[in-house]
Amino acid sequence: MIFVPFTSVDNHQKCVTFGAGLLYNETIESFTWLLDSFLKAHVKHPRLVLTDQDAAMKQAVSSVFTESTHRLCMWHVTKKLPAKVCGDKLENTDLRSRIHKLVWNVFIKPSTFESRWKDLMDEFDLGDNNWLNDMFEIRDQWVPAYFRDLPMCCLMKTTSRCESSNSLFKVYSSSGNTLVQFMLCYENTLNAQRFEHRRLQYETTITSPKMLTSLPIERHASYIYTHNLFKEVQKEIHKGLYSCCLDRVETVDGCRISFVNHHDKSKGLVGEFKVTFTLNDGTIECSCRGFTRIGYLCRHIFCVFRNMNIDVIPDQYVASRWRHDVLPPKIFSIDARYSGGRDEKTIKRQEATTLFNECADRVRGDLENLIDFVEDMRMLKEKKIPSNSREACVQ
Repeated sequence: MIFVPFTSVDNHQKCVTFGAGLLYNETIESFTWLLDSFLKAHVKHPRLVLTDQDAAMKQAVSSVFTESTHRLCMWHVTKKLPAKVCGDKLENTDLRSRIHKLVWNVFIKPSTFESRWKDLMDEFDLGDNNWLNDMFEIRDQWVPAYFRDLPMCCLMKTTSRCESSNSLFKVYSSSGNTLVQFMLCYENTLNAQRFEHRRLQYETTITSPKMLTSLPIERHASYIYTHNLFKEVQKEIHKGLYSCCLDRVETVDGCRISFVNHHDKSKGLVGEFKVTFTLNDGTIECSCRGFTRIGYLCRHIFCVFRNMNIDVIPDQYVASRWRHDVLPPKIFSIDARYSGGRDEKTIKRQEATTLFNECADRVRGDLENLIDFVEDMRMLKEKKIPSNSREACVQ
């Protein structure tokens, strides 16, 4: 039977399986049944569905997920390039690298992509290549420039995460297993995913990442994001400091408009980006649409924040899915997983224990903070259990 996992990304940017199905064949009817079953289980339509170029799956997605955006895997498209374009042009020119650089560019607008694509086709005399023309016709289904206004559109751009998930399942299972054996292996795989998530969660709780700059906003970011996501935000902060510079600032209708020049490693100009800061409500937006695409602020906005002496990331621009505390700690407890209904007293006791452990883990590597923490706990204990009450209990 054909195993079809539904894969997404957790707050540590790791693969997480939130559904799966077993199919007899890969027909439109089979995929439609699978997606209908998924919809019944999860109720709402996914925002973005990423698949390969399978024709049956494409029709099933469009008929069932009517409120979703369907996107094709970029890797499955670009890997066909050597078979579709004359070898001499790929081997003896920089055509391949230039096509990859163009289609993977997340900063450009659709109009810019189209003009650069046309220039590239004219330069290498590829105007009569049927495959390239076909891919250009469906460009709005796979090129990132056409998804820049869709929230979290860059969360996944290829099906490599799905294939990575498939490989993980193959470690625990094989095609020769019975259905019962497969289900046991499936549970083992999910337990491995849960263990990895808890390990990363614990690592984020008890350790502090290394800072690359002296900017307070970088320290603030380390407190709110998971370590894996913080590395991405840290990169944007670092690039905003060393690869971006403020060109000019204008004030129009209560908006502070900053024009930021973005340079690459060789100091070449990548482009000019407009950052609009609305003074009355504190909203900020960049023409690169970075926050919309990936859920955290871009280097251009961090460049403007540095110029405006803003030292913390506004709450409205901290996506909850990337926070280290997005999942309540109580869901990891044994009681929460295996016990049924619990009274209010038990729930509050578990919450108190969780809060204490979190604080203790956070300061365990810092002697000065650990001493302060112990003193605070001693004072709290004295407040809740005064010495005279303890003596009375003894008597």
